[in-house]
Amino acid sequence: MKKEMADMYRILSLLLAFGMLCSMVHIAEAGTVTLGWNANTETDLAGYKLYYGNSPRTQRAYTQTVPINNKSAVTWQLTLPAGVYYFGLTAFNLAGNESGFSNEVMAEISDAASPVGQPGRPVVVQ
Repeated sequence: MKKEMADMYRILSLLLAFGMLCSMVHIAEAGTVTLGWNANTETDLAGYKLYYGNSPRTQRAYTQTVPINNKSAVTWQLTLPAGVYYFGLTAFNLAGNESGFSNEVMAEISDAASPVGQPGRPVVVQ
């Protein structure tokens, strides 16, 4: 009986320590960024490439690329953890040739649970 009680107290102590540790960990909230652009009207358009990273392209190359193989797409949504992000878009044709970058846009995803700005309104990439 004493051994069972000692084991129970030990388990209870471990659970309490784990609960205290979990309460100190901050998990960043994720947010959705909607990007929009004017459609490319070239007849040999194959799609777009969305580039992004945590630094402007002038300071460091984008770290992520999202191929958008839908030539009629004019918006794209990304769910990202809290942070500051910089985005650029290119178009590519059927031969694989890629255009230069669009103007760069920046978005900040807050770690607050409440939405910031106007949800659902796209950022226009030109």
